[in-house]
Amino acid sequence: MANSELGRQWLAQFEPADVETAKRLLSALTLVSHNAFERAITAQIVAEAEKVDGSVALYATRECDDELDLFKFAKGGEGAKALDAVDRGADLGSEARVAAIIRNLAKVNSDKLLNHPTLEVMREKRCRSIFVIDDYIGSGKRTADFLSAIWRSSAIKSWHSLKWIDFVSIAYSATARGGARVCRQRMHPRLVLERDCPTYPEMPWRAEIKDEVQSLCWRYGARTSRRSMRLGFDKVMAALVFEHGCPNNAPAILWAPTPVNKKWMPLFPDRSVVPDHASAFPPDILARDTAGLLVDLKPAGSVDEVKLRASPLGDGGIALLALLGQGVRTRSALAFTTGYTALECTRLLDQCTQRGYISANLRLTAAGRAELAEALKGDPAVSRVPERGDDCYYPRQLGGPHGG
Repeated sequence: MANSELGRQWLAQFEPADVETAKRLLSALTLVSHNAFERAITAQIVAEAEKVDGSVALYATRECDDELDLFKFAKGGEGAKALDAVDRGADLGSEARVAAIIRNLAKVNSDKLLNHPTLEVMREKRCRSIFVIDDYIGSGKRTADFLSAIWRSSAIKSWHSLKWIDFVSIAYSATARGGARVCRQRMHPRLVLERDCPTYPEMPWRAEIKDEVQSLCWRYGARTSRRSMRLGFDKVMAALVFEHGCPNNAPAILWAPTPVNKKWMPLFPDRSVVPDHASAFPPDILARDTAGLLVDLKPAGSVDEVKLRASPLGDGGIALLALLGQGVRTRSALAFTTGYTALECTRLLDQCTQRGYISANLRLTAAGRAELAEALKGDPAVSRVPERGDDCYYPRQLGGPHGG
């Protein structure tokens, strides 16, 4: 993306001393393609619906005014079987994409999966669960407001109190803060995610690098048309972009509309992805360079390179031990490093716990430290590179790293 014409123009706006930090900000983005998003959301809906003994109401999450009762003020029309999937005249971004997924699934199994049903249809079909579906939960406000709009119906409250229905919030990704806000709602929805959302404050970087990235977003964000959102809405600093759009929780320098004075040109104009950038979105989320991230976690100048040996745990397992060994314990950092989904991260954590490598509070055990040390053992980049400034260096052996 940095090598596209728009990417080069975007980078050219930074002072020379800030260009490398700007490139780091770009390279840390998790890019989600149309296909990856649609596959994940479809699979989540189908898998969760199979757990329900009855029909399921599917709704695309959208912005709602305070105090709105979704069913009382719905625009479905007299005798309508379904509510409008999106607000009429609304900006059709993620809502329309999610609504299309719902519509296609409902066509295949209309008795089980209900496309934005009215209360009458839910009653007729004996609905047993309500799914609210979104691409991304950042601050959690939009999903919380939408759930509240459904909850204001006295019929919904009654059905829930009788344990006839429950709620499930489905999203491709969510921040820890946003997910917690959704789960605190009065109907206590269950949260289902494809992957945890990476944010710049939770990146597996040492504090110095994090401070540089935040300073960059703050200083140059002042040049955008969204000065109050320099660090993104609610200061989330999300590091995730969908091919269908950039969340407003990402730093403003990435997406804020070009101001009248044209002091800043965003990479994703008004949160949209230009055709020139579409090829940068991979079919699947890939793992990061674990060894390179370990260098970013260590004190500046202490090590130039880290090379990891093969391990029975695999690259993902060693990445987990390495992150925990450096005090990084957020699941979003693990997902960012490995490219794993939320389910895969949970399985990996369980596997390492069962093997005795990590404790219940996500700390390395003696066995975990030994396994990590073995993965780093004999690495010439770690143990054999002389201190900087030595005039002479004579290698003790020839050949590449062991185990490779």
